[in-house]
Amino acid sequence: MKAIKRGLIGLGTVSVLFFTLVFLVIGSGSVDSQTYSATSGGISVSAQEFAQKFTEKTGRQLSEENAQTALDFGARLMNQHHFTLQGTSGSLAVAYRECGFDHTAVNPSGGVAGFYQWSGWSSTINGDRWAQAKEKKLDKQIQIDLMSAELEGPYAQVVEKVGPSTDPKQAARDWSQYYEGVAISDSQTKVSDIEQWAEVIYDILKDAQATFNQENNTGSSSVAVPEGWGNISQYDGHAYDGSGSYPAGQCTWYVFNRAKQLGIQFDSFMGNGGQWWQKAGYKSSHTPKKHTAVSFVQGQAGSDPTYGHVAFCEEVRSDGSVLISEMNVVGVPAMTVGYRVFDANTAKQFWYVDGH
Repeated sequence: MKAIKRGLIGLGTVSVLFFTLVFLVIGSGSVDSQTYSATSGGISVSAQEFAQKFTEKTGRQLSEENAQTALDFGARLMNQHHFTLQGTSGSLAVAYRECGFDHTAVNPSGGVAGFYQWSGWSSTINGDRWAQAKEKKLDKQIQIDLMSAELEGPYAQVVEKVGPSTDPKQAARDWSQYYEGVAISDSQTKVSDIEQWAEVIYDILKDAQATFNQENNTGSSSVAVPEGWGNISQYDGHAYDGSGSYPAGQCTWYVFNRAKQLGIQFDSFMGNGGQWWQKAGYKSSHTPKKHTAVSFVQGQAGSDPTYGHVAFCEEVRSDGSVLISEMNVVGVPAMTVGYRVFDANTAKQFWYVDGH
């Protein structure tokens, strides 16, 4: 991760691995075969789908495990650091160059290891960026948190340069230069390769980005907590145990994780967003209630006409109006948490599902 030559572990080194990129999943856990589509908007692509398309477009195979890893890192970039789809694609293209999305990759000659091949693993010849990690361990979550710590600290300029990018190729070049520390003129950059992969990743994700139906969206929307709604905690960006059954970035995935963050448990297989209120073993009613799942039946309040939608009730006012948080409605950047306010008459049309 420095401009110094250190025997970069690239695709030539790891070509014997099978890669199956999966995009947009924050957190741990493999993609379960029983996945649910929930709402339109944002990104909806499974590891298997991404792997297949990535292989078709590049001629390189990718394992679902490594694909899931890419999803986890990408989701953190978009949700917590508010990267655009283009910026995230550029970052992941560089990660593919570095390790083929294998977060356990180690390059002894350079003393580097991990998803972005951080220095300081077995030697400090190229620096010691592993020193900022919570633990020196080839664990995915530890590495995701290490990336965040750097982007919120010594590498904050990378967020400014790459985060708002509208060009995946430029984003890849900038990430390589400013985060990896490899000059564009350095042969290790492999400019043509990372540009190609950035475009491939972006094209796949862009095609998977549906458009939320705004025609019947009766709520007042915002990407920030509306003024006057008090101190609402923010989603922490983690994918908690049990969330792997939901496509990352979907409304179902978000509500499961947001609830879990607050100590509330929903089942890993609640169904599509419009089905949550019907789940056996869970109490549902039309009475608005704080910290419940809000299930929208198909087509309700702009939800998908086939799958419906689910959101999280953050607050209920004395007048009956509600504030909900949700994902895959705002859509740009992907993985963005949005907020909507509904008046009392509208709010009581939805189903409020109590967690355990």
